[in-house]
Amino acid sequence: MITRPIRILIVDDHAMIRLGLIGALSCEPDMEVVGQARNGCEAIELHAKLAPDITLMDGILPDRHGVEITREIMEKNSTAKIILVSINETGEDVRRALEAGASGYVPKSSEQDIIVEAIRCVAAGTKFLTPILRNRLDEQNTIVGLSNREVQVLRLVAKGKANKEIAAILALSSDTVKTHLTHLMRKLGAADRAHAVTLAIEQGFLRM
Repeated sequence: MITRPIRILIVDDHAMIRLGLIGALSCEPDMEVVGQARNGCEAIELHAKLAPDITLMDGILPDRHGVEITREIMEKNSTAKIILVSINETGEDVRRALEAGASGYVPKSSEQDIIVEAIRCVAAGTKFLTPILRNRLDEQNTIVGLSNREVQVLRLVAKGKANKEIAAILALSSDTVKTHLTHLMRKLGAADRAHAVTLAIEQGFLRM
């Protein structure tokens, strides 16, 4: 149980968002912002230097994805407590963040009191998800995930590539590409290629 102020590192590439969070958290007597990072590289360096109690991690940073930075920090410090604060709110986004070691996930559109609640919960050792995100995660857990190769194939389909082009880009045979498409369409319950892309975007497997 933390009896001193909760020491917080804010990671976001937008200065106005960082200032807004600092202003909001400075009103909380049990919280103290000890550092700011503008990108993933700075986040890793400052986390090692400051050892914050909580890190508020933007989901999309200029150099790398927030989930990747979370995973790297957790590999170096398994006791780190990181809350993703992101505009991406699908069940797949939440699943990836939790698998990377995040202790919480909050939509970037959340009100101040939700972020404050998340910080206190995670600092006390409890994982935090808003009810909506928890429901989306539960729904996502019922969906069979796509493999990395299937996502690669589908990303190229979304760019309008034909099977032969996809095969050449990924160094696969055309038959293998067809097999991947058949499998991923079955997993997604898609009627055709275009439908598969739409469903993959909705479920968070693709970012366009």
